[in-house]
Amino acid sequence: MKTSEELAVEPRNRPMPGRPTVSCILPVYNGEKYLREAVQSILDQNFQDFELIIIDDGSADGSYAIASEMAGEDSRIVVIRQANAGISKALNAGIDASRGRYIARMDADDISLPHRFSVQVAHLDSHRSCIMVGGIAETFSSQGPGELTSGGRHLRTNLTVFPPKISCAVHPMIMVRRELFDKIGGYRELFPHAEDWDLFLRASRYGSIDNPKDVLFKYRKHEQSISKINTLTQETSAVMAETCAIFESIETKTVADSVNLKVVSRLVWPKHLFDAYVKFRVLRRLSTANANEREFYNSEIVGLITNVDREALLSWRYWRLRVVMMGYLIKDYFARLKPSQRM
Repeated sequence: MKTSEELAVEPRNRPMPGRPTVSCILPVYNGEKYLREAVQSILDQNFQDFELIIIDDGSADGSYAIASEMAGEDSRIVVIRQANAGISKALNAGIDASRGRYIARMDADDISLPHRFSVQVAHLDSHRSCIMVGGIAETFSSQGPGELTSGGRHLRTNLTVFPPKISCAVHPMIMVRRELFDKIGGYRELFPHAEDWDLFLRASRYGSIDNPKDVLFKYRKHEQSISKINTLTQETSAVMAETCAIFESIETKTVADSVNLKVVSRLVWPKHLFDAYVKFRVLRRLSTANANEREFYNSEIVGLITNVDREALLSWRYWRLRVVMMGYLIKDYFARLKPSQRM
């Protein structure tokens, strides 16, 4: 896996030779507002045997200047500057430059708690079957703290059921074994806004994705509501990644380009099923994020449940999707009841 030739890569402050235990990869694009706080949270880790590789992905603000200033004060920081190429290329540039036996992720607007690395390193050291470790993250915003999340609810990935069950973690807080990237070749650009979902799917072939019950991370939620367009792109990419993983698990072939990916998606799931699954995922996301429009989005889900098109009526997987959608609406209904109204 090599950084594309067109990228103007400029490494700064390369540490003296010697392999650290952890390489932390932090991509940034116009992230000056929170970058210093994010970087400092890594420097303040109790576990100190690490390097921090910051990849400035063509920022037009002061991100590169902040990263360079902090690198001048701490030799563990390496700064790479490249032309804007997107997060997948930025992450792959950082992985190529890394030297640690474990590779950690970090985003430019989040906060790693001081014990994050020590807990994750200890977990990987003591659980040889684990290929990736996350933990518990606390969401927060300008309004204060939010909820605790591990990023998902499935302990193991199962692609033989519908919808598939995917084991995952909060992507900006993962730590993985270097050999994972040696085997899979880094992040793929086939899945816009869902490169993390593709990573989880491919990682699960080589070991477990574990989430210890320790709160290790603060995950910043921004105030602007989720864009319908971005959500559609992300959820379509995520479902594409699932069809790709199913195909690759059966055929033991790697899908290399977007043309083959579209063909594969139709081979795995028919169009009516693919489209309904994507629409449900989008509506579920928008309903959760936009309380004022929740009734509208939930009514759209009801429309999917009551679909009487012949293809839907004859598809056992669509009937399974109906059950999942009904379960979501029932759970959402009871979650919104006032305590006095609950049974």
